[in-house]
Amino acid sequence: MERKADNLRPLFDYDAERPPAIEIAGTGVSVSDLTYQTAPDRGVRAYLVAPAEVDRSKRSAAILFLHPGLGSRATFLAEAVALAGMGAASLLVDAPWAADTAAAWGQAVTDPGEAVREHNRTVIDLRRGIDLLVAQPGVDPDRIGFVGHSVGALFGAVLAGVDRRLRAAVLMTGTGRFVDVAAVNLPDLQGEKFEHYRRTLAELDPAVWVGRAAPTPLFFQAALRDEFFTEEQAREFFEQASEPKSLEWYDAGHFLDEAARRDRVAWLAGVLSLERSR
Repeated sequence: MERKADNLRPLFDYDAERPPAIEIAGTGVSVSDLTYQTAPDRGVRAYLVAPAEVDRSKRSAAILFLHPGLGSRATFLAEAVALAGMGAASLLVDAPWAADTAAAWGQAVTDPGEAVREHNRTVIDLRRGIDLLVAQPGVDPDRIGFVGHSVGALFGAVLAGVDRRLRAAVLMTGTGRFVDVAAVNLPDLQGEKFEHYRRTLAELDPAVWVGRAAPTPLFFQAALRDEFFTEEQAREFFEQASEPKSLEWYDAGHFLDEAARRDRVAWLAGVLSLERSR
């Protein structure tokens, strides 16, 4: 029986390298699978989520999403579909720490000098993502938002301080120092190694750039039962940010909950003037 099953296995083969072109039936939303180049040897895989029919008489907001360490461009897909139903386009990118590249990225950033180079490249990836969004038909370049979770929030804080095109940023369960993320993932990073890592990345830290985000409104979401970052780290991250800003705490773990999702969608709808229903 086992040999017969092996003979039948080819019946289930498919072209795994072919990216899917996705239409979500009944929602009026299209999802495109794409790769955009940020350097001659560097491409970023992403989903572009948008209303299936664009009203050429109106210009819509757009949101860039960056997932946490345990995630991918699919992490915020349902959220982006909901926002498309409110008229917004979204770009959901695969970060360098996404599943298929996580091992190589994790190995690279154990070296603090390489971490600086890689983190700089990631911020450029995000800036090029904004370029892609504003190039979409009907997107209003003055209504660009960002949502980042965990390490995604750290890069979002840097992006908000660097790129003046952001008009709103949601920073979920983050911290103000890249060394805090490294400490969670590198148990041997202690003593002088920890201090060397911290000093090397200090000028790039989210704490430095999030204080330069004004006038971009910032919405921080923090977890009371966060498994990775302390309440003190979360509060310091918020305090280091420029105004206008707001902070909400949730009785949840690091990955937050449905209440947090509803709150950030409502906040984005208000700040970016999205339609509440379509």
